[in-house]
Amino acid sequence: MTGLIKHFAARLLGYLCVLIFSLLVIDVLWGVATRYILGHQAYWTEELARFLLVWLAMIGAALAYIDNKHLGMDIVTRSLDPHARRMANFVTHLAVLGFAAGVMVYGGTALFVDRWNSGQTMSALEIKKAWFYLSLPVSGLLISLFSLDAAIATALGRMTDTGSSPDTEAE
Repeated sequence: MTGLIKHFAARLLGYLCVLIFSLLVIDVLWGVATRYILGHQAYWTEELARFLLVWLAMIGAALAYIDNKHLGMDIVTRSLDPHARRMANFVTHLAVLGFAAGVMVYGGTALFVDRWNSGQTMSALEIKKAWFYLSLPVSGLLISLFSLDAAIATALGRMTDTGSSPDTEAE
């Protein structure tokens, strides 16, 4: 993935996370305000908060991966020589690709289709429950693309063990 496309994707996902988080804050504040000021909570606020939180977490996971800010344990790889560290990072990116493509995209798509065909709706929002589960294959597809790009960059020596390109690491 070229640097420009990767930068654009990261910015777009960042803006999307900010938008979802802003909606989540407004929703929760509205729920609290209606509960304590009006005496009864708006019935849809809790379900919308759950929906937004799941989407925020899944899109945030893709954003964290593209920026190499995801959770990782590098205690073993730090002690390896540079070539072995590069190989370990390559294998890690392939493992992430396998998980994201297999579990998140394939499994998530199957779950989405199953929920779509079932016709189940979210009780308060009155939308198909499938929209809730769509976050899994969307995030999985993004993570698959980013991990494939990272694996190729690592194999070609364009990515360091910190996840950045050698050109940007000196900055």
